[in-house]
Amino acid sequence: MLVLATMTLGACASSPWTPDATFGEAVRQAQHTQVLDATAPVAVPLLSGTDGVIAKSAVDRYQKSFEVLPLPVNVLNIGVGTGVGNVGAR
Repeated sequence: MLVLATMTLGACASSPWTPDATFGEAVRQAQHTQVLDATAPVAVPLLSGTDGVIAKSAVDRYQKSFEVLPLPVNVLNIGVGTGVGNVGAR
C-alpha cells in the first residue's frame, strides 16, 4: 500500500521544463511584421521646416475659426411631429 501511494504521488510530481530555443518565435515575428518602422524609437527626428511664428499664426487662425458661428440652416419639416395622423385609429 505504501509503495502504491509513493508511486501515485511520484507521478504527480512536476519535472523541470526547459523551453525550446525557438519558443515564442512566432509571436516575435508577428510583432516585428506589425511595426511600421522598427528604428523609430532610436531615429533622429526630422526638421519640420516650420518656425515658431508660422506655427503660432496657424494655431491662432485655427482657433479664431471657431469664434464665428455658422449660418443657420433652414429645414422644412412637413408633417413630422405634428401629432396629426391616423396613429392608433381603427
